[in-house]
Amino acid sequence: MSNISNATISPSPGEITETARSERPWYMLVLLALIYIFGSIDRMVPSVIVEPLKAEFQLSDSEMGFLTGFAYSIPYALAVLPAGWFIDRFDRRKLLSITAAIWSLLTAAGAGAQNYLMLVLARFGVGASEAPASPGSLSLIGDLFPKDRRATAVSLYYAGTAVGQLVTFLVGGWLLLQFGWRSLFLIAGVPGLLLAALLFFTCREPRRGQFDEDSNDKQPVSYGKALSAIAASPSLRQAIPANMLSTGVNYAIMVWSVSFLVRIHAMSPEYAAMTVGVAIGSIMMLGSIIAGLVADRYAKGDAGRVAQVPGIGTALAGILGIAMCLMPTLPLAIAFMAGLGFFMGINTGPGYATLVSLSDSNMRGAILSLAKLASILIGNGFLAYFTGALSDAIGSDDSIRWALLSTMLFFFWASFHFFMASRAKFREAKA
Repeated sequence: MSNISNATISPSPGEITETARSERPWYMLVLLALIYIFGSIDRMVPSVIVEPLKAEFQLSDSEMGFLTGFAYSIPYALAVLPAGWFIDRFDRRKLLSITAAIWSLLTAAGAGAQNYLMLVLARFGVGASEAPASPGSLSLIGDLFPKDRRATAVSLYYAGTAVGQLVTFLVGGWLLLQFGWRSLFLIAGVPGLLLAALLFFTCREPRRGQFDEDSNDKQPVSYGKALSAIAASPSLRQAIPANMLSTGVNYAIMVWSVSFLVRIHAMSPEYAAMTVGVAIGSIMMLGSIIAGLVADRYAKGDAGRVAQVPGIGTALAGILGIAMCLMPTLPLAIAFMAGLGFFMGINTGPGYATLVSLSDSNMRGAILSLAKLASILIGNGFLAYFTGALSDAIGSDDSIRWALLSTMLFFFWASFHFFMASRAKFREAKA
């Protein structure tokens, strides 16, 4: 807190009040994480009900892959660049509050869908309105915490993904068992409205760049200059595809794990969803929290060393994911699924913390939006669809096993890019 206060020179009485309200970093982080948790729930609800939706609307794996992948990622991709422009120029707290309210309402609207097209349109709206969430929150976190605490803060924020998945699959499985799939959409949309109001009325915008060297007087830049900055930075050129691939595989795993347990190990959709919630969601949360603490202690603010943590995590996740797909019995598959979930948590927080620290504060919204565009469109959108389409192409009773196994191989590609980003950052520091 003292560091933040010292960064403000000779404030007026009004500025002191404003600063005091904005400088509650842990409170604001908790709110951002809760919004991200329920955003993750809103995003992942269709993954819990793949099998019931297929049965009700007579859908193929490719159609479900589109609903859970491209139906969200294409509108997200169209909206994320304008969102990044706003993030670098306007009050991020207001932007996130308004968009969180919109996507929560659209999620609840999915409960009334009468056909596949209505579901797709609802997902279009959720995808577009969620575009500012992650880059806007990461931009705020970069101005709330110094470099030597960012990996912990970002990892705690991304632990929201794991918590959201735990709630989505565990509670969602129970709701599916008790009330049917429409209840999931309706209940998932409500909490985001309350959290949006809390962020809007109880938080203030932190001063941009207060923990970054030589950034206090910089003005926001265009996407052209942000792209030039990425092109000029070997470490960013490696870190962006690394995050794209690792988050894309993580998302594909969450989309198809329930179907994997149902088709390969004969579980019911309800109990398969609850199993995924515990085996991946809860363990992933633990991995994410540990990853941030370890990364900050090991790296001490050095982005190159931070990048090594997800480099190791993605390689181990690939090994455990392949083992999960090949296990002949349900207990062994669940055991390896839990190990996979731990390293999925290891990857995400330090991966994004690397991007935050590699980006100048005046272009952080633009760079994070470009990175998120790649992650959502190429990573999440393509890999979720790729897994479903490959399963259809294989066409056997156990096709989802081999499709999911093939998707795990992208973890090793991500690991290569994380280590190349680390190596490039060390070279940049020496230069």
